Amino acid sequence: MTHLPTHESDPLAAMLDRKSARGRVYPVPDARVMFVQVNKNACTSLKWMVAGIAGEDLSSFGPSLQASVGDEDDIHDRRQWRKTPRLDQLDPEVRAQIHPSNGWFVFAVTRDPRSRLFSAWQSKLLLENPGYTSFQREPWYPRHPVTTASIVEDFAEFVDLMLREPGHRIRGDGHFCDQVELLHEDVVTYTDIYDVRDLGRLQTDLRQHLDRVGWKGELTLPRLNDTPLRANPLPFANGVDAQIEKIYAADFERFGDRWDFATIERNSKWTDADLAQVELRASLGRRIAYLRNQAMAFRAEVVTERKRADAEKRRADAAAKRVDRLRRRLRKRAVPPPPRHGRLRSMLDRLLRGMRRCLRRT
Repeated sequence: MTHLPTHESDPLAAMLDRKSARGRVYPVPDARVMFVQVNKNACTSLKWMVAGIAGEDLSSFGPSLQASVGDEDDIHDRRQWRKTPRLDQLDPEVRAQIHPSNGWFVFAVTRDPRSRLFSAWQSKLLLENPGYTSFQREPWYPRHPVTTASIVEDFAEFVDLMLREPGHRIRGDGHFCDQVELLHEDVVTYTDIYDVRDLGRLQTDLRQHLDRVGWKGELTLPRLNDTPLRANPLPFANGVDAQIEKIYAADFERFGDRWDFATIERNSKWTDADLAQVELRASLGRRIAYLRNQAMAFRAEVVTERKRADAEKRRADAAAKRVDRLRRRLRKRAVPPPPRHGRLRSMLDRLLRGMRRCLRRT
């Protein structure tokens, strides 16, 4: 167990005003499961697993204009989740009950900040993710075509940027910010916070919980969102590892005892095939980014034109109403006013006709 919440009543409500927190939490009330997302920590795979637990139609997740490069990324579009409410959409009474002591399985996953940062840099910048094209003109943006030397040098320059400019806007991105910031341990009480190397234990514990609450589906954790280059010692040489420890000091202070650089040291060097895969994915990322930017520009144009059309329609409707009022006024003026004392006039007409007939007879 981790820290107890600081509020007695509905402590998770404190997350509703925190940046992006509502969209990073996945509660499944029927299964009494809640997953708190920490970016780059197998979160794509874990979201597909949670979607299965929630009974989402996995085949319904489709392409969108989010910054994605593959079918597996469709899971990140929260608008496509139909059966899993955001934290702010959850009934407050249900939300207040989310706690391990009430039979909930609340979990998140951490990762060594060194391999996490290298993975995020590779995934979002080196592979030219469509959502990060705004950084392409920055001097620290990775070069292409890649070599082992260029990758090591460009990653080191990015780490130096992170250390020199802690307020840089990319530092606030969920893929690059501190993990402790995304965990919200001051208000979330976890059943356990697993490490990415302990996903097998997570599955075992979660399966036992689901059995207890009577959930009978198949628990599947797919292997997704892998990057071509595994973190090996090369990118962390010449003091880069020490710089990362300073950047993510809060993470190392909270979870440092679970990470060993020796794990990274055991990973092999990159091959020519690995580098070729980087170039292939980067070229796809550039092409997808171009098409996405075009689509977003067209969508913005459609929104603008729709607003203009709506305004023109409102003006046309108002003009039509004015014309209708004028027509009614004209019709009223063209029709003679109804006669007054109609019965008396009718009697006089009959009297006059009768008098004329009498005069003709005489």
